[in-house]
Amino acid sequence: MSSNRKKYVQLQGIIPALITPYEDDGRISDKRTRELVRHLISQGVAGFYLSGSTGEGFLQTVEERQSFLEIVMDEVKSEVPVIAHVGAMDTATAVVLTKHAYGAGATAVSAVTPFYYKHGSEQIKRHYIDIAEAADIPLIAYHFPDMTGSKQSADFYRELSAVDGIIGLKFTSMNTYEMQQIMDVCGEDFLVFNGPDESCLAGLAMGAFGAIGSTYNIMPAKFVEMHRLFRQGRIDEARAVQYEVNRVINELMKYDFIAFEREILRLQGFDTGLPRKPIQQLSDAQRADIRETAARFPFLNIS
Repeated sequence: MSSNRKKYVQLQGIIPALITPYEDDGRISDKRTRELVRHLISQGVAGFYLSGSTGEGFLQTVEERQSFLEIVMDEVKSEVPVIAHVGAMDTATAVVLTKHAYGAGATAVSAVTPFYYKHGSEQIKRHYIDIAEAADIPLIAYHFPDMTGSKQSADFYRELSAVDGIIGLKFTSMNTYEMQQIMDVCGEDFLVFNGPDESCLAGLAMGAFGAIGSTYNIMPAKFVEMHRLFRQGRIDEARAVQYEVNRVINELMKYDFIAFEREILRLQGFDTGLPRKPIQQLSDAQRADIRETAARFPFLNIS
């Protein structure tokens, strides 16, 4: 086993991209956050990924993102690793968040490529290097071309993997061939994490070190089971679990995924509040439809 795989073996499992629980007035909720974190740990998750797409990090202030990390760190108390997403449109904000994550004791930071402005590869590489040099904390880059419009090559990540402190990549794309190409040129010391929940098993089979995903908030035990079956070589059984969760994901795609997941969590007894606008605000009819849908899947454990 390579040195990085030994050092970060605790990141090898199922890591929810954590929903950010809000109070009814929209403030980040300390109590609801702790309840959700404790529930997910009880289901066997391997850690948490904070303030990314699922966590609505880009709809929050810097201070809110810092506060959320502090709440989670206090509740986790080193029981599982915590990765703080520090991605921002500008390098300065990402650096501020990185320094805070280091001070808060996070296991690692992660950052999506800066978006909206059409940055060249050299600018993006410099952005990552500045984050990596901001504090003595490992950095996991984030490949999400569908959301950022930035599709970097395998050679780009090969160059990035040679930078001190950059230990891996969250790969959120259905193209497992591209994932394999990145892993091939970067070597096994560069830790690639599967992103798309609907192809979790495919990513693991291709060699992903672990998996970071959104629907792990609402189906944690299923993904933990899939990962266990995969590690045991019971591929047919793992595939059956992937099929099960994909049936839920297929229903989720009728809605904004964050709105859908928050409603499922509410039905499970974990009220995380409404997503921030302009994310979809569900109507009563839509809530009723989601309840009816969820009832068809006993493993969602709705009340």
